[in-house]
Amino acid sequence: MGFPGEDTYGRIAAELGIAERVTFTGRVPYQEAPDYLLIGDVAVSPKLSETEGNGKLLNYQAAGLPTVAFDTPVAREILGDLGVYARRGDSQSLANRIGELLFDEGRRALLGRALRDQVVANQTWDATVHQIVKVYRTTAAR
Repeated sequence: MGFPGEDTYGRIAAELGIAERVTFTGRVPYQEAPDYLLIGDVAVSPKLSETEGNGKLLNYQAAGLPTVAFDTPVAREILGDLGVYARRGDSQSLANRIGELLFDEGRRALLGRALRDQVVANQTWDATVHQIVKVYRTTAAR
């Protein structure tokens, strides 16, 4: 999934000889994104920014996808110890981490379940409402 650039990425995939193994969908309506995520085995978020948010990680977690990301404070804040981290900006490290997960079905399943449990416990609307109410009660008590 992703937009824009699917034509550019398609050409690169063809040049690399992998076009028959990848699909670039282009823009996908947000409400359909979970359907696409659920067919994946591993999520990858090669975001380099050390401060910019990375909300797609929450979507990956909700889909139960083990996730490879560059080692940034934001990725660690969201994924914690359940993320699989590559050295920031190092494409070989990123490829190695992806490969490790692709060839370890047991680890993928374990991480995927744990990430989903983590996001359900901490990031759903119900969990967030409880956190907000707690803050209001604490503030009101002062």
